[in-house]
Amino acid sequence: MDAFYEESAIDVNSVKSAKRYKILHIVSVIFLVVAIILLVICLFNIPFGNAGASAEAQAAHEAAKFLSGFCGVQGVMFLGFWFLFYKWKSRCNVSFDYCFVSGELRISKVFNVNRRKLIARIDCEDMVQVGDIDNPSYERFKSDPTNKEIVCTPNVVAAEGKFFMYVLANYNGKKLFVLECREALLMNIMKFAKRSVLESDYVMQERKQK
Repeated sequence: MDAFYEESAIDVNSVKSAKRYKILHIVSVIFLVVAIILLVICLFNIPFGNAGASAEAQAAHEAAKFLSGFCGVQGVMFLGFWFLFYKWKSRCNVSFDYCFVSGELRISKVFNVNRRKLIARIDCEDMVQVGDIDNPSYERFKSDPTNKEIVCTPNVVAAEGKFFMYVLANYNGKKLFVLECREALLMNIMKFAKRSVLESDYVMQERKQK
């Protein structure tokens, strides 16, 4: 029995996030360009050999030494700023894709729409429990120090028609994945997972909303 299901958790503030990403990207590029220029100046002004006997030669040697050191320090500083802005922008305009293919759940993180990073490929056989984060079992698993929580949604409030689902799995240790999805994803998982995987106190989302 084959199955394929796919959906995405998109930032509800995606328009603002896209603008913020663009601004941070431009600023980070400026910092990188300035850092490269300063480091090149630093390299080309490193004094080699002796300063020479004359006062002019010694002064030129010291000036080159100072310029090289100053540009080197400034270049490293701007490189640090570039790194900070690069990491900052990577948190903006982020979404997550969930793809379920015949017993395997694939979770990917998408940066600025066009760059994708695979987070996990979870086989149904490795799932320990699946359920709704509104239920007590989620808090119990979250408080367990042996479980590492991985939030796979950019939102704190689920979009209309979706809910926050957790997946506790043996994946390089115990991992507690939090997804923002429709109940259809859970239904597809349960076609392949053991019945015991679904939490005992799970309530269908349709009943829950009544």
